[in-house]
Amino acid sequence: MPYMGNNMAEPRSILILYGSQSGNSEELAIQAGKMSSQSGLKPTVKAMDEIEVTELLTQQRVLVCCSTWGDGEQPDNAEDLWEAANSGAIENLDGVNFSVLALGDTSYDLFCESGKEWDRWFQSKGAIRVHERVDCDVDFEEPAGLWMAAVIPKMAAIEDVLVETTPPEENQQEIVVVNPEAPPLKKSEKSQWSAKNPYTSHLDQNYVLNGEGSGKETRHIVFNLGSSGLEYKAGDALGVIPVAPPDLVEDLLTASGFDGSEVVETHMGEMELRQALTSAFEIHRLSKKWVRGLGELLSTPEEVSIRIVSRTRSSTSDGTVLFEWEGTGVEDDIPIDYSEIGSATDPSVDLWNDLDQDDSKLEDYIWSRDYIDAMNDFGHVVSTPQQLVDGMDRLKPRLYSIASSPDHEPGTVHLTVGIVRYNHHDRDRTGLATGFLADRCDVGDSEIGIFMSPTRSFILPEDRSTDIIMVGPGTGIAPFRAYLQQRDIEGATGRNWLFFGDWTEEGEYYYKEEMDDWKARGVLTKHDLAWSRDGKEKVYVQHLMNKNGEEIWKWIEGGAYFYVCGDKSRMAKDVHKTLISICSEHGNMSDEEAHDYVENRMMKSEKRYLRDVY
Repeated sequence: MPYMGNNMAEPRSILILYGSQSGNSEELAIQAGKMSSQSGLKPTVKAMDEIEVTELLTQQRVLVCCSTWGDGEQPDNAEDLWEAANSGAIENLDGVNFSVLALGDTSYDLFCESGKEWDRWFQSKGAIRVHERVDCDVDFEEPAGLWMAAVIPKMAAIEDVLVETTPPEENQQEIVVVNPEAPPLKKSEKSQWSAKNPYTSHLDQNYVLNGEGSGKETRHIVFNLGSSGLEYKAGDALGVIPVAPPDLVEDLLTASGFDGSEVVETHMGEMELRQALTSAFEIHRLSKKWVRGLGELLSTPEEVSIRIVSRTRSSTSDGTVLFEWEGTGVEDDIPIDYSEIGSATDPSVDLWNDLDQDDSKLEDYIWSRDYIDAMNDFGHVVSTPQQLVDGMDRLKPRLYSIASSPDHEPGTVHLTVGIVRYNHHDRDRTGLATGFLADRCDVGDSEIGIFMSPTRSFILPEDRSTDIIMVGPGTGIAPFRAYLQQRDIEGATGRNWLFFGDWTEEGEYYYKEEMDDWKARGVLTKHDLAWSRDGKEKVYVQHLMNKNGEEIWKWIEGGAYFYVCGDKSRMAKDVHKTLISICSEHGNMSDEEAHDYVENRMMKSEKRYLRDVY
């Protein structure tokens, strides 16, 4: 008699999994759960670190919402499940229906890579893809909504099937069902502190690193971890929860005509408008969703036709008629020297239509404006506090590469932060988080929400005799300061080679004294410096890599790890191209072979080309 699997998911159930770093995938998974309920399904929404991979065997409907972190990595709460999925624990997922929503950023080479990996994995196990994967860029709301609207009805239309399984025999592979009363499989300890529950820290240090006359402001900031129990390793990132400047909040309240005590509904529940603008939403830059949402508030009356049918001009001194005209006002039947006075519609309607119909104009509009600027153009149509906040981007934590080893100054964590300051539309502005840290976080006093964001890939080699090459111009120096501290403390015998650069040696040579000490003691084997504004020619790190190409290849051929940290849009791409060129020239490879060596062998197979780019 066939054995009836008694642990199958209940009828009409759907499992919705999310892998999330900053909370976006989680929010979308919750939204998908609500829509599933409305379609007659029984949703279970779980983080990927809340299930065992074998639980997928009991499901008939699975939705995956997964973001990509760093350079194509799985988000933190998906790492364990991804590792288990590739451990061979599951041979097939016949009868499982699935679809994947992938979140990413097109400015990264490995766009939506984590979601793509899950999509390929489910397919490789024989699961049925009921709807094509959707890859979302940073503006994910609309494509995500369309994905849900399409996939959930398809899931609801699937009939439940009772699956029969044969009881495992002695020589058959046994599927282990985890006993819910048994202790769970050991996983890495998960901190109680997170983006949703940050630890309240204060600063031990906050000072400018730049030399006199520098055109930049880069700060060394040290957080005290107190009794938090927060732990980290070299290579990890620190999450910081910023709050909006009080003067920006007050100016926006004034511009919008509200006093701040009004209650609004937010993703964090009900709160007063002033608090919402301070800690729930990003008010320093407009969101596309907010601008597009104005269309529902703008009146669009029928087109008004105006034409001139008569004109009279009289003397102001004696009333004598100087000019008199009558006509139809159609085509050429108009007075001499007559010009139309312009549109009779609301100018904001014309502006909004222009922005709505041209994505490039919309990008340009929001790039340099915040909500105070927008109030000048559209303030008259925002009549309620709720209308003001609806469509605003949620306040997101900022992640910074940690610039210290945990063993350097136990109980502290160090950052190297470039402060963003600029002027647009005759107003001085700052980056939301960098302005917060520079201008409103005093040593010893200010309360700042923080949490750790660990990495599993941007890490030092386990073998301390392995050589490492580090490329980190500007604030990209941060994790490499941590690496050098760690290698020094551990007495690692592997050689260390650092490429660093910035504008000028006098103004931007960060941590010079520490670097000199490491060089003197042999910790820092080679140190190449590129200054782009110190001479007639601009010198960047990739130029120095080219100059040292033969020796770089010898290190790589000998098993060295190659690390890059910093600007993803230009520097990281230039370094990547240069590395491929070096492997081609000095490794006697064709361009195609060099690409394969760097991008497949070093990055994917051997995992010794690692990047932390932003």
